Amino acid sequence: MTLRLRLSIVFAAVSCIVAPLLLAGRGAAAQQQQPSLPEEVRGWLERDQMQRWAALLQTGQRLYAEGSCFRCHGQQATGGDLGPNLTDGEWVQSDGSLDGIHETIFWGVRRRDFADPSRRFEMNPQGGMQLELEDVRALAAYVWSLSNGTFLPQR
Repeated sequence: MTLRLRLSIVFAAVSCIVAPLLLAGRGAAAQQQQPSLPEEVRGWLERDQMQRWAALLQTGQRLYAEGSCFRCHGQQATGGDLGPNLTDGEWVQSDGSLDGIHETIFWGVRRRDFADPSRRFEMNPQGGMQLELEDVRALAAYVWSLSNGTFLPQR
């Protein structure tokens, strides 16, 4: 990936974070004037979000199984000769947060950046797969859910 492309991605990410913060101050007064949602609508929105999260996790599970992840981390993500356990909550290449896992999947891990020097093979960006950004998000959500016991299969 070229430096120009990386800088463009970083600039876009920073813009997505800063712009809402700047607009939040303007929208705070307007939000105070809006009526609250009825309980029925709030319940519907919460169920919808749970369904979206479950769908995201199922997509991530499929990508893990069909992609290259299992080759290093094992079928059950409990680790292998080439990759660490993703289910135990002990992280060697990130802080274990959803964003940290997303970053590791997106950028990969170069050999020189390995926390464990006994590891021999690099983790290619996106595990060597050609993923859309939404797929990277789904895979990160799935891996995150494995380490904290929140994976919701078959819901």
